[in-house]
Amino acid sequence: MGSDEALMQAQRLVEAAKTHPEVSRKAAGWSKVVQFKPSDGNPFYIHSTGSGLTVTEGLHPNPSATVESSHQDLVSILRGELDAVKAFFSGRIKIKGDVFAAQELNSLFSTLLKS
Repeated sequence: MGSDEALMQAQRLVEAAKTHPEVSRKAAGWSKVVQFKPSDGNPFYIHSTGSGLTVTEGLHPNPSATVESSHQDLVSILRGELDAVKAFFSGRIKIKGDVFAAQELNSLFSTLLKS
């Protein structure tokens, strides 16, 4: 698995969100930035604005929340193979800042992964 697999999986989910009416509607009313910092991969963030979700490589200067984990765990979460809430409570991922922003994004992605 390459160090950009988490980024590519996030980009796939964001693209899928554009064509999913329920997720598009929820994302349009949500203005947050969730930074992802895999310990063994490249950082990226997902920004939600009125026009939808975007994925950007690098570090955001003022994210709403920051999610830190191993690259493998992040990929597993973004694929729907690992439950993010269980990973959080077991210490496999750490969230700094607005935990609810990370949970809202997880909820959007869970909707996509179930459809």
